[in-house]
Amino acid sequence: MTAPGRDFASPALWWDGITRSAPEPPLETETTCQYAIVGGGYTGLWTAYFLKQRQPQADIVLVDAQQIGHGASGRNGGWLMGSLEGLSTFANADGTLAEPVRRTLNQLVTDAGKALSEANIDCDFYHGGCLMAAARFDAQTDRARAALEHFRRLGFSDEDYQWLSPQRLKERVSVAKPGGGIYTPHVARVQPAKLVAGLTTVVKALGVRLFEHTRANNLSPGRVTCDRGIIHADHIVIATEGYSEHGSPLHRRIVPVQTGMVATEPLSASQWDELGLHQRETFADFSRAATYLQRTADNRLVVGARGHYQLGGLPQHSLSDDDALRRHREKVALSLFPQLRGVTFTHSWGGSVGVSRAWQPHVIHDRATGMATAGGYVGEGVGASFLFGQTLADLLTNTPSERIHMPWVACREIAALKKWEPEPIPRWGFNTLMSIFRFEEWLASRYGGSLASALVAKLCDRLTPH
Repeated sequence: MTAPGRDFASPALWWDGITRSAPEPPLETETTCQYAIVGGGYTGLWTAYFLKQRQPQADIVLVDAQQIGHGASGRNGGWLMGSLEGLSTFANADGTLAEPVRRTLNQLVTDAGKALSEANIDCDFYHGGCLMAAARFDAQTDRARAALEHFRRLGFSDEDYQWLSPQRLKERVSVAKPGGGIYTPHVARVQPAKLVAGLTTVVKALGVRLFEHTRANNLSPGRVTCDRGIIHADHIVIATEGYSEHGSPLHRRIVPVQTGMVATEPLSASQWDELGLHQRETFADFSRAATYLQRTADNRLVVGARGHYQLGGLPQHSLSDDDALRRHREKVALSLFPQLRGVTFTHSWGGSVGVSRAWQPHVIHDRATGMATAGGYVGEGVGASFLFGQTLADLLTNTPSERIHMPWVACREIAALKKWEPEPIPRWGFNTLMSIFRFEEWLASRYGGSLASALVAKLCDRLTPH
C-alpha cells in the first residue's frame, strides 16, 4: 500500500534527504573554451572527468538546461551494468562478439568501481551481480533459457552468465513462481543521485566550469548558442540523451521514453530473510516491459518498470508520476513478491530515458566538425555512460585505446543517426506495444500455456525491438 498522507522532500527516493548545493550560475556572457559539453548527466560528467584525466589543463565548459542530474542520471534504477542494449547488432558475421568487446564489457563494472574509489565518490556502489529470473509465469522460463542461449552464441562463458535451476534460484530470491534464471556478476548497485552529485563535485574541483539553468538553443560546429550567452569551443560534446530538444542535432534522433519506480519502506532483517537477495544482487524478471529491482543500502526494495510515451514525444521534467502508474508498479512488485502485501510504498517517481531509432547505443565523433555525442542507452546508461565517457575522452584527445575501436563507435556526422518517424507515429507504436505486452502477461498469468497465450507470445516475439 502507499503511505497515506506522508510528505517527502522529493517523490524520488534518491533525492529525498540529500542536500543539494546551490545551483551554479547560468552563463550570461560570451566565452571560449577547448571543450564544451552540453548536458549535465552521467555522460557529460564522465566525459569531463576523463578529459581532465588525460589533459589536466584543458579548459572545459559544461552547461545544463536545468540542474545537473535533472534527467535520467538522477532518476534511474541504479544498475551499473557490464552490458549494452542490442548486443547482437555488434556481433561479427559468425554471430559472436569479438573477444576485445566481451573483455571490455566484462571489465566495465570492476573498472567503474575502481574509478569511483579513486575519485572518492560514495554512491553506495556494491558489486553483487544480478539475478534475471523466470518469476511470475511459466512462459518466462522459456525466455530465460533463450536469453542464456543468446549470451552463449555471443561468446560469453558460464562464468559470465550462469544458469540457475528453480531450486537454486529459490535459494537466492523467494519469487512467486521460480522457474529458473541466470546469474551474472557483471552488474553493480549504485545510488543514482549520490553518483551524479559526487561526479559534479569532483569535476568542479578539477576545474571544469559548470553553468546550470543554461539552455543550449542551437548547436553548430565551434559554437553553442545559449539562451543568455554563447560558447565558442574547439570541440562540442552533446550529452542530452532523451532531453534533446529543438536546436540540437539529436532532436528526433533520440526520443524520450518514460520509466518509473516505486520504493518500499525500509524492510526488517526478518523480511529480507524471507525475500532473499542476501548478496544485494540486483534483480529482474523476464518481462518484456523491463522490470528492474535493487535492494538499497538502507534495505528498501526499489522496483522499476518501463512505462509510456508522452504526447508530442516530450521528455518528462517532473519527478512525480500519476497514481495509475504508481499502482501498476506496486502491483508488479506484489506479483513478484506476494510476501510484500501490507508493506508501505513510500516513494513513486518517473522520468525519461533516450532511445535511438536503432534501439542501440552509440558513440559518434565527427572529426571534421569537432562535434561528438554518446547515448541511445535505452535505460542501460549508468554503466554505458562510464565506458562511453572514457571513449569520448579518448577520441577527443587522440588517445589510442581499445575502446575507440568498439563496434558501437563511429567516426561520422551526427546527422547520420536515423530520425524517428513523425509524431504521433512513435507514440502510437510504443504505447500500443506496451498494451500488447501487458495483455500477454495477463493471459500468461491466468491461462498459462493456452493456445491464445502462445499466439500472443509469438506476436510479441516479432514485435519486440532487437
